[in-house]
Amino acid sequence: METVIDPQNAFSQHVSAELTDAILSLSSDIVLYLSPKGIIRKVIVQNRELSRLVKNWVGKSWKSCVTTESELKIDQLLRFSNKSLKNDSRHINHHLSDGGYLPVSYATLNCENEGFVVAVGRELSQLTALQQKLVSAQQTLERDYVQLRHVETRYRSLFNLVETPVLVCKAESTEILEINPAAIRLLNCDTNAVIGKKLDLFFGDDEKLKVNNFLRKTQLGERNVFETKLANDKPICINLSSFRQENETYSLIQFQLETEITSEEKHLSETSLQRAIGKSPDALVICDTNGDISYINEAFLELTALPDKDHVSGTNLMNWLARGRVDFSIMRNTIQDSGVLKLFTTQIIGQGSSIEVEISGIELDHRRNKEIVFSLRNISRRIKNESTTGQLSRSAEQLSELVGQLPLKNIVSETTDLIEKLCIEAALDLSLNNRVSAAEMLGLSRQSLYVKMKKLNIQDGGERN
Repeated sequence: METVIDPQNAFSQHVSAELTDAILSLSSDIVLYLSPKGIIRKVIVQNRELSRLVKNWVGKSWKSCVTTESELKIDQLLRFSNKSLKNDSRHINHHLSDGGYLPVSYATLNCENEGFVVAVGRELSQLTALQQKLVSAQQTLERDYVQLRHVETRYRSLFNLVETPVLVCKAESTEILEINPAAIRLLNCDTNAVIGKKLDLFFGDDEKLKVNNFLRKTQLGERNVFETKLANDKPICINLSSFRQENETYSLIQFQLETEITSEEKHLSETSLQRAIGKSPDALVICDTNGDISYINEAFLELTALPDKDHVSGTNLMNWLARGRVDFSIMRNTIQDSGVLKLFTTQIIGQGSSIEVEISGIELDHRRNKEIVFSLRNISRRIKNESTTGQLSRSAEQLSELVGQLPLKNIVSETTDLIEKLCIEAALDLSLNNRVSAAEMLGLSRQSLYVKMKKLNIQDGGERN
């Protein structure tokens, strides 16, 4: 280091201690006056925030105020060679009471004649935060790049493995950018030979103009179908859709042969059937043999007064039946035994109300699993059959005639028997004469049901009818 002074102005060679502190503080954020052994004797800081952090350093060893990995750097800063007056900057981390750390870049000055060492520090918090942001941004870029590579790999695999002939070209110039192996086989060409060429390369002179006009008329986002012929007179159908990328429009073109078009028509027919089922006035439900629902139509939503299919998706049909598992067991067992369920009467529990319905159903036997299709029809507006009510009224009249002829105890016993008989007969009717389901519906064991039927002289529904 070279110093130039004015010899005629002797006062410039001598600077007061206060002025020295001021000069050092202007050129740095932290100034430490240290003993030769590294004990902090004085601290000068620039701002209040740093003053709050370093107020307890005076009287302590400099090494005790730094993190473990910085202790070796402190030794290097305090060790001077014979002719050296300063040591170059070292990055030192001071540990803080809140568990964080304060990064500072220190250089030291050897004031041997005065008996102390001066450490001049530049606070690096902002620089460290900027470095951390840079590292975080770099990691984000790397993650995005890896994700982009994965997406591109999946797209490339799908593009190459799909059996449908597909190519991508520019919408304006029809320059071919990509073509998959299925399209290469169909068009009988080589990949390298067609990339960069125009699409009309594959069509005869009569069809080129038609194809180009079709491509120009196709609007962004629309899907259009055009029938034409290849150069070898093979009839083909072009299915085209457009998309934008980086301010340019591209066309995604699928080729279909006549046999594939027939398959497409079959698919459209199936789609029409699905739309018809979805708009059917009768509610339709498809579930497995456990009752887990896989499909419902709009009429089922109206029947249950639900806003959308999300409220039903993943639920069990038993949740919507008035008698839950009992009803579902009867319907499933009937279908499994006879192959079909016809006009089973129960109630559907909707949003705060119950609706009487007739349910019919069949079983679909797929290769992997079995599914049951139920059709539900609202019969709440039908005129009720009042025979049961009339029978109950007549029975009540007969019981009232017993007053005066029998004690009240005997009349109550007769009433209990009458109610039990009516309930058991109703359960047998609802369960299609299935005694197991009827017992479960009434909360009785099978043995108790058989005893009561024998006591009340109740026979199966078929025999009663």
